[in-house]
Amino acid sequence: MFLANTAVAKRLSLLLVLLELLVVFMASCVVSAAEVDQFSRPAELVLNDSSAVIAAEVQRRMNLAIKRANRPAPHLKPRKVQRVPKQSRCSIPRLYDSMAVYLARPIVGQIESYAETVADNDGYRVALNHSIYRNFTWPQSPSLVLSERVAAVIRVGGEEVGTDKMGHFFTEGHTYFEMTKHLTLSVEEAILFGEWTESVYFGAQTTGIYSYADLVANFNGLRFWNRILALQPDPLLHSITRPYVRCEDRHWVPEARFSWVEYVDSGWNESVNCPVFRTLALLEEVLNQAPLCMKDKLPKNRYDDLEGRLFNRAGLAVMPDYLQPEVLWLQREPESLSGKTFRRIKSLRERFERWRLDKELELLESRRLEVQQALEKDQS
Repeated sequence: MFLANTAVAKRLSLLLVLLELLVVFMASCVVSAAEVDQFSRPAELVLNDSSAVIAAEVQRRMNLAIKRANRPAPHLKPRKVQRVPKQSRCSIPRLYDSMAVYLARPIVGQIESYAETVADNDGYRVALNHSIYRNFTWPQSPSLVLSERVAAVIRVGGEEVGTDKMGHFFTEGHTYFEMTKHLTLSVEEAILFGEWTESVYFGAQTTGIYSYADLVANFNGLRFWNRILALQPDPLLHSITRPYVRCEDRHWVPEARFSWVEYVDSGWNESVNCPVFRTLALLEEVLNQAPLCMKDKLPKNRYDDLEGRLFNRAGLAVMPDYLQPEVLWLQREPESLSGKTFRRIKSLRERFERWRLDKELELLESRRLEVQQALEKDQS
């Protein structure tokens, strides 16, 4: 019991330290996770469908992963002097690891990078200074403002999606798959983890934006990773689907071909499945650009009980209290969080927000002085 309590205390201490250091981290490090602006789309623009070319790149990488999985891992190669009995190939861990090597690169995924190159000819980009986020400041949105990284938009089948969703689909989807132990455990822990990432380091605390569309891409990525071997029922269809890979003569071989059709829907579109914002001030800055949230175009009766977690049917708004970090942590680790620790985490977050506001006021004062000095110089 003492060891268990010590382990919990260490985890909580680490969490608190991380929260306390978040200010330093975000001020000194530009997070590469991108946001996307699908509200500022040129009305007359017609995009070519990029689904086939990107699916072909996914399939190419899957085939490379299969080849890698069929080769013995380096540490399994027998020495010449050893007699090693033949082992059955078709190693499941080796296959999943190989797929992750080719598809689930952290920060900016391989397919996300590829989709960005496709967008050069068949997509569009909105620069930060022309986007609905143009008036965000670095204290309020450090990773977005300091990196100025706004994802491109491409057409995938009948839907327009940000290229950042490709990263969420493969990389965060893979994390979901691992967290559910390859879907032998409940999806709930993975969904909570996705909400946590949007509330903290992939969203609200770093960019000021909590993206429901990211969560839809994450969940569908979980479905993709499960379908590689289809050992568990699809968490959306609740049935076994045809796998992408099967074992034949002790080797992995391709089975079904990859297609975006079964994964992408309007829930991936940020102007349909609209984000919420960390503060009222950020929301007001966005509303000043008069964006149109087309929430009526969200899929109906597709995600069942998960719709309330994956969809924002309320439209552009301030992030609700139940998505704050301390609340989500309490749901993830209910046994480890006392009332005192809960209040401390909340207090740290609120202190951090006051620090942001102080920096914001300093920034405004600095700009005011610059304008005043420029006017005085012109008058002299």
